[in-house]
Amino acid sequence: MNYMKKLSLLILLASLTGCASVSKQATNVYPEPKEDKGLVYFFRENKFAGWAISYNIRHNNQIIGAISNGTYFYHFSEPGTQTFTSKTESEVSRTLDIVGGETYYIKMGVDMGFWAGRPSMAIVTEMEGKSVLPGLTFATKPQKESSSREPAPMGQ
Repeated sequence: MNYMKKLSLLILLASLTGCASVSKQATNVYPEPKEDKGLVYFFRENKFAGWAISYNIRHNNQIIGAISNGTYFYHFSEPGTQTFTSKTESEVSRTLDIVGGETYYIKMGVDMGFWAGRPSMAIVTEMEGKSVLPGLTFATKPQKESSSREPAPMGQ
């Protein structure tokens, strides 16, 4: 294998590394919105591009969940202007004006980056969000210690 092929392979392998853990669940969960909080769904469709990349989603500098290929999670958020951020080699944020009792959908993805895939975020309509969620897998925060309890949903 010549030098350029080896270098290309090395870059490809480096771009496939993920930086967040996701615990996929056997049963999908779709909670009802709470009257005093907004319900935000984060989802990422199954795509070949960036399939091995996973990354954390933050709100107020706290990790509220992680997203990987073909997964979703939800987060109950306080009303008001709220910003959600994700980062790999670059950072992207989206801001929502949250209203209690309302549901919001943020489509996550991976765009091509130099060393690793770059996260993408797009606020989408309820129609698009609801049409995609049933084909995805509910993801939760991995447990730090082994436990007989079920993992807690992200954003709780």
